[in-house]
Amino acid sequence: MLNKESQFVRQLFMSLSFVLAGAGLVWGFVTIQGGNWINTGLRFFTSAGAGLSFSWKLDGLTVFFLFILLLGQGFSSLYSIGYLKEYEEKKKSLWPFYANWFLFLGSMFGVLLADDGFSFLFTWEMMSLFSFFLVLYENEDRQNRNSAYIYLVMTHVGTVFLTAATLFLYTKTGSFAFEVWAGAAPTLTAIQLNLLFIAFFIGLGTKAGFVPFHIWLPYAHSAAPSPVSSLMSGVMVNVALYLFLRLVWLTLGPGPIWWGWLFLLVGALSAIVGILSASVQSDLKKLLAYSTIENVGILGMALGSALLARSWNNVWAMDLALVAFFWHTLQHMLFKSSLFMGAGNIIQATHTRNLDRLGGLLKRMPKTGLGALIGILGITALPPLGGFWGELILFQSLWMNTLNLTNGWGKVILPLAIGVLALVGGLAMATFVKWFGISFLGQARSQMAERAKEVHPVQYITPFLVSSLAVLSVLWPAATLGLINLPLSVLRTGESLGIESVIGKPLIMSSIYLIILCLLTVVVVILSKRGVRRVTATWNCGGPLTSSMQYTATGLTKPIRILFSKVLGSQRNVERDFAGTRYSLRSLRYEGRIKEVYEDIFYRPSIRGLLWLASQIRKLQEGSIHLYLGYLLITVIVVLIVGR
Repeated sequence: MLNKESQFVRQLFMSLSFVLAGAGLVWGFVTIQGGNWINTGLRFFTSAGAGLSFSWKLDGLTVFFLFILLLGQGFSSLYSIGYLKEYEEKKKSLWPFYANWFLFLGSMFGVLLADDGFSFLFTWEMMSLFSFFLVLYENEDRQNRNSAYIYLVMTHVGTVFLTAATLFLYTKTGSFAFEVWAGAAPTLTAIQLNLLFIAFFIGLGTKAGFVPFHIWLPYAHSAAPSPVSSLMSGVMVNVALYLFLRLVWLTLGPGPIWWGWLFLLVGALSAIVGILSASVQSDLKKLLAYSTIENVGILGMALGSALLARSWNNVWAMDLALVAFFWHTLQHMLFKSSLFMGAGNIIQATHTRNLDRLGGLLKRMPKTGLGALIGILGITALPPLGGFWGELILFQSLWMNTLNLTNGWGKVILPLAIGVLALVGGLAMATFVKWFGISFLGQARSQMAERAKEVHPVQYITPFLVSSLAVLSVLWPAATLGLINLPLSVLRTGESLGIESVIGKPLIMSSIYLIILCLLTVVVVILSKRGVRRVTATWNCGGPLTSSMQYTATGLTKPIRILFSKVLGSQRNVERDFAGTRYSLRSLRYEGRIKEVYEDIFYRPSIRGLLWLASQIRKLQEGSIHLYLGYLLITVIVVLIVGR
């Protein structure tokens, strides 16, 4: 029996978060109308003291990402009204969740509005800490604690590089203001500029989830409550990508051409590694986490194409890449939020994340299944939904960049990037066919799946609302493109083609495609109502059909695992018992494992090296007062020599 007071508090706090998000969206819409400050920005608060300053600025680039944040906040908060009910039934206090939820949201607002290095670092660290506490919320499980600590360590590794870059720019300019940094960037040497770029790339790329800094995502998302996963995957990684535009594109300015190549190649690597790793997962949420890495990789490719086009003065390709980036950012937030909510519903209904223990859920949870299906159509970039158009525009940008070249390796690398994008799209379809088919179709593979039933109404209504907004963004492309034009007006420099001339009429045609899709859906529904009566049972060599005869999550994508075994580090062990003969098989035991390549090759050896170094340094502390006096004497001598 739920405590009425705790139930009221839950509904109050999550409803307040939802209402604040809605109020923010309305305020933003009213403020933008007729405003001429989008290009230059609006500095609305500045405070200074003790040589430090907090300054906040709003421009078109910030507005776009605030829109993403407010949408993610609103939908995740609405979903949480039903999702958090289970914790009340378990008598788990929700106060830590409420506090960290609002502080996490506030810190992301702070990062987006920050206009100086000190404000940025302060709010960035708050965002990292409060998201860590949310990941750690279900701390009763030791595995969840380990996952949260991995996330904390990785995010602070990135913070070290960001702090170093910020302090270097401060020493060079005497100011933390982004505007002052941008003015001083042309005076920096090529080496200084490149080192700053590398520091920003590692620091922000770690939070975004670029390979090889991606290892925290599958750990954090599998441990965090589903509303938190939705917010981190749909919003937080986009905050890191926003800072690439703010600190690299706008602050450091046009740099060497290899910056664009690095974004393109790392983005392609992240996309292919992310979707390959997702395709062989049997964990509902880990699969979605790796899919996030894939989509971050696609966004990285878009940034790379834009940087290359800017270096080559190819305005058309640059605008296409930027439109693709912002379009895909919006669509990924919507569809991935919907899928994490669907995964949360499945986990609460069955108490398992293992795909091989699910099955047959479409009969038992039809509303959750339908919402998940719409999300899958979007995340796999199938027309006519929004995921398709973002990748199509990126294809066009890469091709326009290819046509702009006359010779060189770029003529080879850019078409290969197009091929990678196509391969990623095909693998994404195979991956999510597995995710949906193993979960919702066929027979139940366990008693938990057999007993599953639909969750709290708000938990399946919210994904429908998210999907409806995603469909509306394509049915009403003028509004979506108007929103995208806000950041473009800030990022464009010099000549611009205008968003309408860049994309032409393909998006307008999407309305026709959607109408055709709706008509086909109606026809399929009508035809299905006619029904076909089964005369006899399905043939199975005389035996009854059982759930064990279905494809497993591992078996369905086995061809992918075999084909890409070197990339995935796929390993298997088969034990056969032939009962004394070579022809009569009594039992068979199969065990497969996907090696954590980046952890085994880079991270674990690095950790062992650090532990060894620490053990050697400990030998300096022998507990001898004479040894310590010797250290002091050596230090004094070195200081005297250096100080001369």
